[in-house]
Order: sequence, then C-alpha cells, then structure tokens
Amino acid sequence: MRRRLYILLLVALSCTFTCARAQDANAYLDNVIEQFQQAKGITADFAMKGDANSGLYMKGTLKMQGKKFYLSTNDLTTWYDGKTMWTYAPSIDEVNITTPTRQELAEINPYLLLDDYKQSFIVKELNSTQKGERQFRLTPTKRNTTIEQIVLTIATASNAPISFEITDNNNRKVLIAVTNYNDKVTHSASTFKFDSTQLPQVTIIDLR
Repeated sequence: MRRRLYILLLVALSCTFTCARAQDANAYLDNVIEQFQQAKGITADFAMKGDANSGLYMKGTLKMQGKKFYLSTNDLTTWYDGKTMWTYAPSIDEVNITTPTRQELAEINPYLLLDDYKQSFIVKELNSTQKGERQFRLTPTKRNTTIEQIVLTIATASNAPISFEITDNNNRKVLIAVTNYNDKVTHSASTFKFDSTQLPQVTIIDLR
C-alpha cells in the first residue's frame, strides 16, 4: 500500500492557449529535462502530503544519477542500480528484490516521469500565481495508468522541478514538494545498491 502511495509520489484550465504558447511550453520543458538529464548527480529532500482524507505525510531524501536512484523515507528505503531494485521495510525488517518495469519505477520515483513526457503526456502551461515559477499540467495520453494528471512546478531561476501535484483517477491528490535540490553532486556506485552487511538481520526475499 505504501509503495502505491509513491505515485500519488510527484485542475481544469480556465483559459485557452494558442499553438505558439503550447510550443513554448514544450520547448521550455525540453530545456528543463535536458539540464536534468545532464546533471552529474542529484540530491534533494522532499515532503509528501496527501489530501485531507488520506492523512498521508512523510519526508524523505532522493539521490539520483542517470536512471539510478536511492530513495529513503521513514517507511521505506529503496535502492535501484539501473537493473535491480531493493526495497527495505523497517517495520517488518524485510528486503524485497525485484526487476521493476518502467511504470513501476515511475510510480516510485516521479522524476522518471519526465524522461519521456512527450510520449506519455499532453502538456499545457498554467498561469502560475507565484513569481519565479512556471507550472505545467501533464495529462497522460494512455489509459493504462492510475494517474489522472500531474501539475509540475519549475523554479525559473534554476530550471529545477520543485513540486509535483499528482491526482489519481479516484481524484485523490498528493503534493510532493522538493527542497535542497542540488544537481552538482557525485555519487558512488554503492549509493544505489543494497549492502546486506549493513542490515545482517533482515529477511531477504528475491522476487526476480
């Protein structure tokens, strides 16, 4: 259940946009994604908050390098080395090992949704109420997803994604707010692999 909440990880428009405006939005996002993909390494803190009925609130840290990532919250810790994923649940002292699909990865790490946004989403720019920010609504082009829409906020000074408001197809919302974003970090390969010597007491379940 907690793993599913990561997708909810990461508004009707009141005005219309011209074709030129839509092209401008895609061109801007292209620059943001290019900067994101060329980053040496990324570290960011985040807070995830659900709507009033969910009671969801958690904080965590994300480290990324290319497709690899390390994600840690008070509930779960996940390592992904580009092929294999390890998920540690401290509440049951258990580590699951899997080979995740592309969609499963995106459900855990919303930044990966940006990689193929042109193929996966229709993009429209919203009127941001905050100076120094641009907002975009991403609507999935495919029906086999639980995502209804994503509102992505970019800080114009850094071109960095700073929040994801994700609405699922049951109209539940989760806001992922990013702080302390740093895209000039060097991570060692061991950052993205589970080290069993650090948790010798855990039960390891290989689901590959």
